[in-house]
Amino acid sequence: MINLIFKIASVFFATIAVLAIGIIIYQSFLGTAFYEKNLHITIDSYLSTLRDHDFYRALIGSLAVAALTLLALPIALLAAIAIHKIGVYGARVIEPMLIIPMFISPIIWGFAWLYSYGPAGVFPNMWGDIYGLIPTGIISALIHVPNAYVIISTSILGIDSSYEEVARSHGARALLVITRVVLPLIRPSIVFSAILLFILGMEQFGIPLLFYTSVGGLVLTTYIYQQQVLSITPNYPKEAVAASILIYMAISLLLLQRYLAMRLSRRYTVLGSRARSIAKIAVSPVWRGVATAAMLLYLILAVIIPLASLIMRSFNPLYGGRGVFSLDYYITILSSEYHRGMIMNTLEIALIAASLGTLACIGFSISITRSRNAFESRLFDMVSTLPRAMPGIVIGLAFLWIYLFTPLRPILYIPLGIAIAHVTAWSIMGTRVLVSSLGQISPELEEVARIHGANASITLSKVVLPLVK
Repeated sequence: MINLIFKIASVFFATIAVLAIGIIIYQSFLGTAFYEKNLHITIDSYLSTLRDHDFYRALIGSLAVAALTLLALPIALLAAIAIHKIGVYGARVIEPMLIIPMFISPIIWGFAWLYSYGPAGVFPNMWGDIYGLIPTGIISALIHVPNAYVIISTSILGIDSSYEEVARSHGARALLVITRVVLPLIRPSIVFSAILLFILGMEQFGIPLLFYTSVGGLVLTTYIYQQQVLSITPNYPKEAVAASILIYMAISLLLLQRYLAMRLSRRYTVLGSRARSIAKIAVSPVWRGVATAAMLLYLILAVIIPLASLIMRSFNPLYGGRGVFSLDYYITILSSEYHRGMIMNTLEIALIAASLGTLACIGFSISITRSRNAFESRLFDMVSTLPRAMPGIVIGLAFLWIYLFTPLRPILYIPLGIAIAHVTAWSIMGTRVLVSSLGQISPELEEVARIHGANASITLSKVVLPLVK
């Protein structure tokens, strides 16, 4: 029964994702909005877009921001090793602080950086000019460190430390154990983290809008924003072309990642039928102290100061003002029935999305890693990832069209509709964490359960899920 529930959830959200992606690609081959009459297939929108000088400016800007976002990968990798293998002091406090940016909207986090290091911030011009292409990419990288960290740390926690103990017993030092044992075993997670960061960098909107568009720069997401919002008449075909190009790039990256992962998948299976142990790598207190100091320095500069500046700004009625403290904003919001309703709606959407997202992500990950049908596995891999390649304004438009022109119209104006859209767009994170864990579990464990008479639901609930909990 439980297996059927996960399957239904995964099929439902896969269908929604295919509709969202398909409607945007379909729109890109039309001359007008898809809901108008006398439609015909044409590539005129592609030709028009490819002749647009601003499009190439936006494409180059997006590629540059995406490339700079990859700087998050070494930071996340070192943080995961420091916390889970070296065992930095205060890891139980450091780890939650590290992943805070993951739960805050990028555009809000961008304002936090402005309030911290902007011209009128708490530490004005501490890093020099924070406007421009390179600062935009670096800030994007720092904001997305938690996304890569969660995926990599999940893989590290799935490694049986007996592999490391064997290396140590043969005289390998800590650095050699990390580079020759730990890193090769988590290579699939590193590869996908890089691809995920690149996709997140390409679809980034809030950070470029604050730090790059303000100085005349363009990325694909702000280019789409111009076509949709800043035009007198929205150019849906041109907007869809730009979004489709992002989707095509994401598909290419995913095919490469899947080829690399599936080709050597058995090499990364580290949980078999025997019991496993998880332990830290023995390092000197000096190196542990150095790792702790590095983690604290990063947290102070990239997380604590921006977060504190954002909170301080909420108590300050004057931008850039100091020494002024007021609760007026809080009183205004909490005393307003309209704002209280917004808060309750947000909590309701979050609760529904968390519940549905859990079902969808488990269903996706099982289909990706355990399906014997290669097409099914590849399909679920794609549909769990590709929606994230679409900018929020585009996927929002896609869901508006889906709800308006399908039997799902009744959920358009209720929290369930927004929750479904959020799960479809963000299932990539939960799915990747689970895929990373499931990829390290040997299928032999499930085969043993089936030999002893367990059906698919019992095997899933009693063997697989406890191991990825």
